[in-house]
Amino acid sequence: MPSSHRRRFLRACAAAVGLGTAGCLGSEVPAETTTETETRTETGTETTARTQTTQPDSPVVWRQTVGSEITTPPTSTGESLYVGTKSGSLESLHTTDGSKQWSYDADTELRGSPVHVGETVFVIVGKNDLFENHGVVALNAETGTVEWTFSPEAWWLEILGVTEDVLYVGTEDDAIEEAGQTLYALSVADGAERWSGEIGDPSGGLTTETIYVPTYGRLYAYDTATGEQRWTAAVEDYSYQTIVATDETVCFVADEGDTRGKLIALDSETGVETWSHDDWVATSTTLDSGTLYVGGQHIAAFDPESGEQQWQADESGFVPRVPVQDDVLFAGGGTVRAFDTEGGTLSWTWSPNEGVEGVVPSVTIGDSLYVDSWRRDDPRNRFKFALDVTAGEQQWAFEDGTQLTDLSADSTQTYVGSAKGTVYSLQ
Repeated sequence: MPSSHRRRFLRACAAAVGLGTAGCLGSEVPAETTTETETRTETGTETTARTQTTQPDSPVVWRQTVGSEITTPPTSTGESLYVGTKSGSLESLHTTDGSKQWSYDADTELRGSPVHVGETVFVIVGKNDLFENHGVVALNAETGTVEWTFSPEAWWLEILGVTEDVLYVGTEDDAIEEAGQTLYALSVADGAERWSGEIGDPSGGLTTETIYVPTYGRLYAYDTATGEQRWTAAVEDYSYQTIVATDETVCFVADEGDTRGKLIALDSETGVETWSHDDWVATSTTLDSGTLYVGGQHIAAFDPESGEQQWQADESGFVPRVPVQDDVLFAGGGTVRAFDTEGGTLSWTWSPNEGVEGVVPSVTIGDSLYVDSWRRDDPRNRFKFALDVTAGEQQWAFEDGTQLTDLSADSTQTYVGSAKGTVYSLQ
């Protein structure tokens, strides 16, 4: 996540704290046990609340030193793990034991996490200083050999999406506008430009049969196959990482005038608004199995096509693309909460210790829910947690005393990089 977008994401987290939710990020310390209390509501429903205490097991499967600070999450293919460093190297590690496979030196900074598709790994290279041009480097995933590069002589670049055949890259600069930038569709195979179109300074992207690019003031929709601009729509103040889409509808959160956290749905074919919701402040979204889950002052489920609210919980929470497993939605905030997706019943809650201000569920693997956390003091992104998905019992806690990246994962384990240049596999 580019630093400017991460700041916007953190501001959303901080806003969530003010709503009664909380944040979004994260020594090598022992895992922790929990104490628990049971609560019975007026309807007779029981929920279990747990808090953090300490016990001695290490979650580290392996660790590998890469020689420089790691500031973005590693990227796993299941067999290989790609790790970008602040000094400009890209390291390929084996996921079973962390052994080094190859290394590429960009001789400049790397921007954002590596992106993998097929047999290719993509990185953005270049400094974020004024008048510094970025470039795309495509590397063979097996050998680290450079396959092609792309340098459009624009200031900065961001990877906005990728399919099996096409990499979507947007330009941006420090003069944030709703127009004047370019979206490039590049061939994954050779970097050839398939098409390009105008956008504003991008705030992420979402790729389906249409690529949606939220910018600072406008949402753009392009046909991925032809590059035809399908429509644009004015968006006053888009909330980062809230855009989701079905075949019929694209939904997101934005501020409009004096209205904070408005949930908005547009027709995917025309860009015309079909419904909205502003009864309470929304901050985050997750789309799963045709249901739109929204966090903020409340946790709620909506039909994304009609806007019908299916249920609403009294509790607040933060749900930025959080996991949903076995009919359970996991929400973050000041605590982790597990909600039944059918009716919004609260199943359990878990709270971190006083040193953590906010938590956000990252991924589920088997019977474990892995959790990022954040705090106001440096290092802000310091702690990672694993909870039992069924009961909310803490399985372990992890830190190494330095700033950590957000968690990334494959089907068997999670990964995190640290400011001291160490990659950890956690399980």
